[in-house]
Amino acid sequence: MPVRQLVHATRYVAGLLAGLVFCGWTTDGLAQQFADRKYGVYDGLSYVHVRQLHQDALGRLWIGTIFGLNVYDGTLPIANHRRYPMLPDMNVSGITSTDDGIVWANANNRLFQINGIGTASLIVREHHIDYGVGVFRHRMRFLVADHERRLWFTAESKLDHVGHRLYCWVGGKAQNVTGRFFANPEQSFRGVLADRINKRLLLLTDDRRLWSLQNNRLTELHTGPALDQLLLNPAGRVYGLSGTTLYRIDGQSLQKLYTVPVPADYLSICAVGLNEEIAFQRQVDNRNICWYDGKSLSHSHRSSSPIDHLLFDRNGELWVASSSDGLYHLRLSGWRYFDESEGWVKGTCSVGEDRTGAIWFGSWGNGLSRLTPHGITVDSTYFRGHLMRYFRPSTQHDAAGNIVFSAGDNDGVFRFDGRVLQQFPGTDTTDIITAFYDDVPRNRYLLAGSGALLIYNRRTMKLTDRIPLPTDEYNTIEQDKAGTFWIGGAYKTLLWDGRGRKFRILRQEEGTLPVQTVREIQRDNHGNLWLATNQGLWLYDHKQYRRIAADYIQKTITYCRFLNKYLIIGTLEGLFVMDRQRFYERGEEWVMYFDQENGFRGSQCFFKGYWRDTKGRLWIPTQNCVMMIPETQLIEQLKPVPAGICSFRDLRTGQRIDVQADMHLNPNQNDLEVTLLEPDNHNALTNSTYSYRLERLDGKPDPTLAEWSAPVKQNIITFRNLTDGRYRLTARVLRANGLWNTRPYVQAFQIAPPWWATWWFRTWVIVSVVVGLAFWRIRQVRTVTRRRLKAARTQRRLAQLEAEAAHKQKQLAEASRQRALLELKAISNQIDPHFVSNFLMAVQSVAFENDPETIVEYLAKFGAIFRNQLTSRSRVFWTLGEELEFVNNYLDLERVRFGERIRFAVQVAPDVPMQTSLPKMLIQGYVSNAIKHGLENKPEGGTVQLTVRLDQERLYICVEDDGVGLDQARQYRRRSTGRGLSINEAVLNQLNEYNTLRSWQQITDLAKTKAGGVGVRQEASLPLHPVLPPEEASDDAPATEPKPMSDTTSALA
Repeated sequence: MPVRQLVHATRYVAGLLAGLVFCGWTTDGLAQQFADRKYGVYDGLSYVHVRQLHQDALGRLWIGTIFGLNVYDGTLPIANHRRYPMLPDMNVSGITSTDDGIVWANANNRLFQINGIGTASLIVREHHIDYGVGVFRHRMRFLVADHERRLWFTAESKLDHVGHRLYCWVGGKAQNVTGRFFANPEQSFRGVLADRINKRLLLLTDDRRLWSLQNNRLTELHTGPALDQLLLNPAGRVYGLSGTTLYRIDGQSLQKLYTVPVPADYLSICAVGLNEEIAFQRQVDNRNICWYDGKSLSHSHRSSSPIDHLLFDRNGELWVASSSDGLYHLRLSGWRYFDESEGWVKGTCSVGEDRTGAIWFGSWGNGLSRLTPHGITVDSTYFRGHLMRYFRPSTQHDAAGNIVFSAGDNDGVFRFDGRVLQQFPGTDTTDIITAFYDDVPRNRYLLAGSGALLIYNRRTMKLTDRIPLPTDEYNTIEQDKAGTFWIGGAYKTLLWDGRGRKFRILRQEEGTLPVQTVREIQRDNHGNLWLATNQGLWLYDHKQYRRIAADYIQKTITYCRFLNKYLIIGTLEGLFVMDRQRFYERGEEWVMYFDQENGFRGSQCFFKGYWRDTKGRLWIPTQNCVMMIPETQLIEQLKPVPAGICSFRDLRTGQRIDVQADMHLNPNQNDLEVTLLEPDNHNALTNSTYSYRLERLDGKPDPTLAEWSAPVKQNIITFRNLTDGRYRLTARVLRANGLWNTRPYVQAFQIAPPWWATWWFRTWVIVSVVVGLAFWRIRQVRTVTRRRLKAARTQRRLAQLEAEAAHKQKQLAEASRQRALLELKAISNQIDPHFVSNFLMAVQSVAFENDPETIVEYLAKFGAIFRNQLTSRSRVFWTLGEELEFVNNYLDLERVRFGERIRFAVQVAPDVPMQTSLPKMLIQGYVSNAIKHGLENKPEGGTVQLTVRLDQERLYICVEDDGVGLDQARQYRRRSTGRGLSINEAVLNQLNEYNTLRSWQQITDLAKTKAGGVGVRQEASLPLHPVLPPEEASDDAPATEPKPMSDTTSALA
């Protein structure tokens, strides 16, 4: 048989045997699932088909999908072109990075250079790649960056996982260097890797020969076995895979590590971890992700669509790029869990280990189940006449290794050694029993029910005593270092001396206990008691109670158990681990929190739901699954994480400022960047989550400074435009990838004020101002003194002049008053010529008709009118009665003139007092205007209506006609003096000077106020009892009382 066929046959047989071994492989770990998390579009991923994964120098994870480049720094959502539009949004086939933080990504014939991601200075440069002619596809394969920051890559070929030609990116161009190093210019490659530790480039050609390119010299490594692919682990070590055998490439030789017991096609896509384990995907059945560490195969129970890439990060965790399920994150050395796919029974709430080493799980509703090599299986061998389905979450153990189960109501408490289930006599008549204590020195078991303490013989399980207890639901029993038993309950805690029948009661409301409910009590090797309560974790050192990590462990604690120097703390939200040794040695509270973010998939830890088995595994049943982790792997994660404030940096100058006890900054250093300590500066995925607060210590308010900030995962925080003053920066860790100190980190610093705000400058300004003010004051006093002397002389002269002016003022005031009286009377007497003119026109018309009797009658009326004018000539105001009498005579005269053309209607309300005063001839003037301007020029005549009535405390007068209106009346004003209304206005103004109720008059054109209206309305309103000017009060009263005019409506016949 030819040698080549023999080699292939040997490989086929080896693969077949490995497959048979793999298919038949069963261990306790076969049925467990490792903690994992899936990332999809809802987490920010641009698409679910992931092709490439890469972790850069800063620890960020770069994810290439067919729809763009993504970056994940541990903070969701994942960033891509939706946040940074400059990032590529097309099919990414290659990603690499250099040690200076620059990331390179390939998409078809374009190469992207990315710098400053996550900062304001993000720069993305795009380059075009010329692959030359003859390539299968313009896309990269094996993109790497060497120690000199040069890029090396090949073009994609027709064969999967094979590259064509070798290119080097130099001076912004792709150079085909295949012919420079190889005889065949069309050489193909199975792998290209940058070995930065040895400062060389490793090339695996398609004929499975390994080459080393170093200092531009190509040499072949005669390693012996023909390799199929090259692999790189997170630490930078290089490995070669030949079939199913893994080799480590050290210098010029290959060192065999192990042969993976799986078919060779399982390893077509694989990755090597920090501990040299190899991960791959099973190619049959459910396509689960598996790994082999040289000793045993591990099954993740995480199935996926066909994968395109696997990557171990620097924390030893596996990332899986799937073709249609997005991105998976598997924690290989952390928590494992058992859910329904591994046989987990719904309602599982307790865990224990019998004397044979079997792991048992108690559930509420489904009885007991047991751990088998194939998972968790419901087991009925414990029945033996005790068919029970309900077990409380309070499984405990005695000193002999027996499991103590607490069943449902009135089902009792049982001791189980793995074969026989024995009931404690009398427990089936007690409602709830969850508190158990094995008192070995006194050969007794103590069980606390809701109303009694039951005492049993350890060997015979005989009930020896029953001591009544105050009614409560008791959860735990523990003995302190003085021999006193503590019985913790839901509403009270009892102290018992172990002999008598009396108890001391501790209650929160009485101040003897800091909490209400005590879930569990544990005594440590110092003799102190740890209390798991409904209000956090407490420590009692027999002097005082102290709350532990109050800002972190705030909710209900379901249990607290010791694990070497650590304390395991179960809560309703997750699991805490505390370093007790550091607490006792330094007084520091170091804790670590486990939840879904770091692999603890369980929700709500059950009461007393914890067990460490004989194989060193920790079992924790939760609401939705059972969690398990080997003790050694848990302790590996409990490494103290460095935290705190590392340094300050001035953003303006870039100057680094080391942290000191008391920092003093100059006024220009008010834009600061604060760097926080991180466990690993090269793995952003493991960054701690901080919260910080900046406070002013000088009492000056600053609204820009908040209380505690929102959680931040970056280790850089910035403060801009800080004013001068004293500050205190406090940072605290919210969670970390390990133990962290719960003590806040405080850094005080002071920003000096600018020169113009310093105390010496202000002092100089104050002194200068005081001196200047003193000098100015002295000059002012001298000036004021001179002015006062001059003012005194002037004042005396002014006094003389004022006396003379006062005398003159009195004379002028008297003359002014007399003059005002004469002017007012003159205005009133201006009515006479107007009236005489109207009357003479009326007489003229009667004489023309040759009616002597009528002339005599109206001359008598005219004489009466003129007589009234003469008797009241010195008066401006008269009574309403006098005015109406005058108007009546006037209307009689107008009837002579106009005959039937003009009709008059007079309405005087009966409650109007005739003695009220008003300006003389006010109404007559309105009537005269209505006739003269409204009706005289209207051929068919019209009606004048006079209305006098009361309007509350006022006298209302209205004269309304249906004449031609104001607009046409203006055309006939040639014979009008135009003084009537102005005279009335002057008289009313004079009256307003002596009365609070204002007098007014108003002229309204009815044609403009309503549709179809004609004529004019003249209105006046006066006080009903006006106060007249003094001159009017001194004039003579009228000789005879006028007769009022009755309400009449008259018309000329």
